[in-house]
Amino acid sequence: MSNVLPLSERPDLTTERLALRHPNNGDVDAIVSIVGDWEVARRLGRVPHPYGPADARFFLEHVVPTGWVWAVTLLGSDALVGTIGLTPEEGADTAELGYWLSPALWGLGITTEAARAVVSYGFDGLGLPVLTSGYFEDNPASGRVLRKLGFVEIGRAMRPCLAAGGEVPAVRMKLSRAT
Repeated sequence: MSNVLPLSERPDLTTERLALRHPNNGDVDAIVSIVGDWEVARRLGRVPHPYGPADARFFLEHVVPTGWVWAVTLLGSDALVGTIGLTPEEGADTAELGYWLSPALWGLGITTEAARAVVSYGFDGLGLPVLTSGYFEDNPASGRVLRKLGFVEIGRAMRPCLAAGGEVPAVRMKLSRAT
């Protein structure tokens, strides 16, 4: 991805209802509160459960710097309600879209709205030709988000889930840049 902006060049993004900004140390409590919820953790592959402040600091210090990751906030508030990002896939001109959101805001279209902005940035801002994503089969709401964005299923497999302590059935998705 030599033609892609460095990870440090992550602009803030704004949508109709959301402001996407760089996550910071002030977000630790919100991250722990949201990701510490079993209903969130069990839907994420690389999140342990229980989830504490040390895990949130690890996320901020080791995960955020390796991808284009944004804190999702509601316009007019700086409080983190979720995160969304693109993680570069090694050796390929593609990145994986990942996200999580506070259960209090599920079903309101917030993830779809944030994802539209990030997908647009991935294609138009970074020049990526393809994005990937996926979800666990028992999380059909995430599949609906991805399908609304135009992602198509490319396969099914067992994928690791740290919170569940093993592998769970997952669906892999792909979105190609419109030409």
